[in-house]
Amino acid sequence: MGQPQSKPRFPQPGDHIYCERKGGFYDHHGIYVGDNMVIHLRGAAKKLGELPGCQKCGDKRVENGEIAKVCIDCFLDGETPQIYDYGVSSLEFECRKRGTCCPRHSKPPHEVISTATDLLEQNGFGPYDMFTNNCEHFAVYCKTGSTASFQVERVIATCSVGILAGAAVGLFRNALAKH
Repeated sequence: MGQPQSKPRFPQPGDHIYCERKGGFYDHHGIYVGDNMVIHLRGAAKKLGELPGCQKCGDKRVENGEIAKVCIDCFLDGETPQIYDYGVSSLEFECRKRGTCCPRHSKPPHEVISTATDLLEQNGFGPYDMFTNNCEHFAVYCKTGSTASFQVERVIATCSVGILAGAAVGLFRNALAKH
């Protein structure tokens, strides 16, 4: 418990997949729709010069903040795919790395794929925002019908604890200084 599945498996259509970015600083999420293709919400990308299009999907990876359908190789960008788990117990959810699982139950795969495809065709998920409308929000929405980004919630909770701890230390120092 606490780690992704011990026996990796290739994603199945309708799976919510993710992979590490920036050495594990955050994870990127999408919906595997079959035929080696993934639908995902992209964040801002920096164009460092003209990138050749992918031979498999034509992705140049330079568009910003839109829903895209790309081959799994472009989605993974050299990283290892992980399967996001749904319907985990509260205990497992609390013990695992945030952004790898969800206590909510998933819709059936065909409904997940249909939702992702509809959002792709309508570009109907709204503009990308790291905190309120990111790739994990998109994938969780496709799977459950409601949005969530547990990795963002982890960061916010960690920052809040740090701020509260800092404030408590400050109050404690002030109290000691008065005595």
